[in-house]
Amino acid sequence: MARETKVSMTEGSLLKVVVQVAVPIVLSNLLTASYQIVNGLWVGQLGMQAIAAVAASGPMFYVLVSLGSGLATAGSVLIAQYEGARRGEGVDHIAAQTLLMVAGVGAGFALAGWLLSRPLLHAIGVEPGLEGLTAHYLAISYLGMVPLFGFMAIQGMLQAVGEVRFAFRVMLASVLVNAALDPVFIFLLHWGVAGAAIATVTAQVLALALGLQHILTGRSALHLKPAHFRPDLGHMKRAFAIGMPASIEQATRTFGSLALMSTAAQFGAQGLAAFGMGTRLMNFFFGPILGLSVATAAVVGQNIGAGRMDRAEAAGRLCAWLGFGVLTAIGLALVPAAPFIMGAMSPNDPGLIRSATGFVYVFAPFLGLMAVSQTLLGVFRGAGSTRQSMTISIVMQWGFQLPTAWGLAFLTSAGVTGVWWSYVAANVAASVIAILWFTRGPWRRSLVAEAAAQPA
Repeated sequence: MARETKVSMTEGSLLKVVVQVAVPIVLSNLLTASYQIVNGLWVGQLGMQAIAAVAASGPMFYVLVSLGSGLATAGSVLIAQYEGARRGEGVDHIAAQTLLMVAGVGAGFALAGWLLSRPLLHAIGVEPGLEGLTAHYLAISYLGMVPLFGFMAIQGMLQAVGEVRFAFRVMLASVLVNAALDPVFIFLLHWGVAGAAIATVTAQVLALALGLQHILTGRSALHLKPAHFRPDLGHMKRAFAIGMPASIEQATRTFGSLALMSTAAQFGAQGLAAFGMGTRLMNFFFGPILGLSVATAAVVGQNIGAGRMDRAEAAGRLCAWLGFGVLTAIGLALVPAAPFIMGAMSPNDPGLIRSATGFVYVFAPFLGLMAVSQTLLGVFRGAGSTRQSMTISIVMQWGFQLPTAWGLAFLTSAGVTGVWWSYVAANVAASVIAILWFTRGPWRRSLVAEAAAQPA
């Protein structure tokens, strides 16, 4: 069978390469983000309690997703650099080992989430009336942890070798299945909020099945064989060393979102629901931003693997400027549309619509700065310098965003609006720090050369 066409990232016009790699990845992430938008539109018809329950479940679920995402990141980084160095057998071996690791971690996290969700919901201050509904939604969502991790790893690894179209097609099919099942499960079968979770898990299982079929049957640029799945403890140790900072970075970001949600929850169900609606829209655009970051990491990683450090640096600069210009324009265009979008998410509550619209008015003009920081963090990850990316993320959120949110919310008259403005503070700080580190910091690292220098 013919293999999928893959993009060569180490030669040709850099702008053309970035566009070819970034557009399908951005669209895939946009589709991923639309899961929550679609669920939110249907769940919004059930009222404020349902909206707040889904909002409360988001950070709880993505804390565990973020903790496991580092292994997928490590696999993608290693594969990009080995692909750039033309080490095909090493690429397949890394891919198989990554799948083994994410499957084990996904199963463990699913069990941990199922056991700990109720105590954590109580600890972050979710109202007692929402605990049961939120815990039920989470219990079903955790069933999809293994297929979610598995496809997330497959998607990242295919993107790292330049095979960027397949993941987009699978995500499109998955989103369409989710969108078709939502109204059936939520309304026709009367499963309510739980129906949205069942629809999403079903779509995730479908995505994993298609991904596995693709990489195990000779259709892919990755061609995995049974021998590749023999556990390699040396590789696993190396992958954990690269992936752990990425996991910590994602987890601290998610814990920060949990803390921000807890702050918004102090202003009642309306504050929590407005936070959920606003962050759902913001995450819709954060998905493409992360897609650009992933594309940047792939291009930077392959060029470092090929020994073309100058081209890797040029790719980082190009992607940062591209992200800033496009996302700033989108953010400014989003401002006048905000009342209509928020109204569609909660058509029967004018007060909630006003609060959520105010959130959009604050964060939307600064989407470009968010793109700059995340794109440059992608540069550091592509170079294997995940510790630098982790450090910047922690400083951004815990050093700037959370203190700003708490201070404005409780020490001034801003109230819950202070939480909205904390996103601006975080984006400004992260952009400045990332630019300084990109221009002056020691982030350049060849993982292929490091492996070759180690004793056998």
